[in-house]
Formats: sequence, structure tokens, C-alpha cells
Amino acid sequence: MADDLIIDRSAGLLTLTLNRPKRRNAMTPALADALISALSEAAVDESTRAVLLNANGDHFCSGWDLGSSAERPARPAAGHLQRGFPFGPHRLVKLVIDVQLPVIVAVQGYAAGFGNSLALSGDIVIAAESARFWSPFVPRGFTPDSGTTYLLPRLIGLARAKEMILRGKEIDGRTAEQWGLVSRCVPDDELAEAAREVAQELAASATIAVGLAKTVLHRNLEVDLDAALQQEGIYEELAVRSDDFKEGMRAFGERRPPNFTGR
Repeated sequence: MADDLIIDRSAGLLTLTLNRPKRRNAMTPALADALISALSEAAVDESTRAVLLNANGDHFCSGWDLGSSAERPARPAAGHLQRGFPFGPHRLVKLVIDVQLPVIVAVQGYAAGFGNSLALSGDIVIAAESARFWSPFVPRGFTPDSGTTYLLPRLIGLARAKEMILRGKEIDGRTAEQWGLVSRCVPDDELAEAAREVAQELAASATIAVGLAKTVLHRNLEVDLDAALQQEGIYEELAVRSDDFKEGMRAFGERRPPNFTGR
């Protein structure tokens, strides 16, 4: 299992690298558990200030590894899928969204099925020109999972989400950038550097403010204006009690770049 996920910690940045290139980095229960464990530890580790999620090989993640047709039953037992989802794929996607750390995702090649949801659950997604975002559920006779129907309409609107889900439309990195599915698209040979640059920038930022801002952004997707304004007040009250707020104000007054510590 250690070989399937490479974990690196450096200067406040936790880098998680999917390492199953021969299987197009298809997800397995063990790999999902390892990602969940690493993110759960990072959530309460004061030395971790940002997360970079990437993958070795030509593809980010081709979906859930279903094995060969000879290894899987023709149809799962009734209730099998919905019982298991909250403890595996759904738990992982929710953790990426909920963790109060910025998660930067670098995507090359296919981000398909579960891989598509995992990529798009990140906070800043940088795609290579080779990237292919694909939700092939309906064309194969079943329905989307892992946050697909939540994430896509919010990122690109309902009409385009239906194109991707109902028709199984596959889009490339440049189209994903144009549609607002990802933050940026870069040439393949610039992907690693571009993603690491953003990750290092956020790892040196005001960690508490970044985490709280991420949380309130997600929560305010689901509320009216009055509730949104109330939540902004609560989260700002928390942020201004941090050491980084004091440093930010000092740096502003002294006309210099702030030196944030993540506290």
C-alpha cells in the first residue's frame, strides 16, 4: 500500500501522489483509506498548511478500480453500494471539501468517474492540456456518485453538467478552463511547477484565514443572504483572533510582505 500513495511533507506543504500508473491511478479501497488517513492527520496537524494532490504517470485517476470482468459480479447485491459509499469514496470527497486547508489538485490525462469527482473537489484545480474530464456513468447504464451531481452543476451550470452526465461528454483541459471547471490550464510540461507554485504560495499564507474562508464559501452555497452575512461575521471574528491577522495588519502598516506562521 505504501507504494500506491507517496507522501511528502516539506515547509508546511503535504504532497500526496497517487502512484498506480500501470492502472491509470485507478482508486482502490486501500488507496482511498490511505488518502483519508493522510488528510485526517493533516486536518489537526498545525505544521501542515496546504495540500497538493497529484499523480504519477500519464493520468490523474481513471476512476474506481473494478478489476477484470472475471473478478466482479454481474450485479452487486441489493444495498451493497449505498451501504459502502459513505465509508470510502464519499468520505474521501467530503474530506477534501471539508478540511480547513487549501487543497490544490494537478490533473493530467484522465480524471474519469470517481477520479473526476476527486479532482473537482479540490479548491484550486490546475489542468494540463492533456487532461480529460469524464463522467461515464449514464452511458454505461448506472447513475453518478461521489459528488458528481453536486459539483458539476455548481461549477459549470446545469446545462453543461447535463452534457457531461447524461451524454457522457468528455472535455479537455482547455475546455475545462473555458467552462470554469478548473482554475487554469497549462501545457503538460508546466503542470508540476504551476501546481507546486500555487501550493507553496498558499502554504505560506494565513492558514487560519484560508481555511475559514474555504469553509464559509462552501457553506454559503446553500443559504440565503442573511444567513451568509451572519456566517461571514462569525468566521471573521475567529480569523481576527489569530496571530496571522496581527502580522498581516503590521505588515500592511509597515508596507512590507507579511510573514505568516499559520497561527
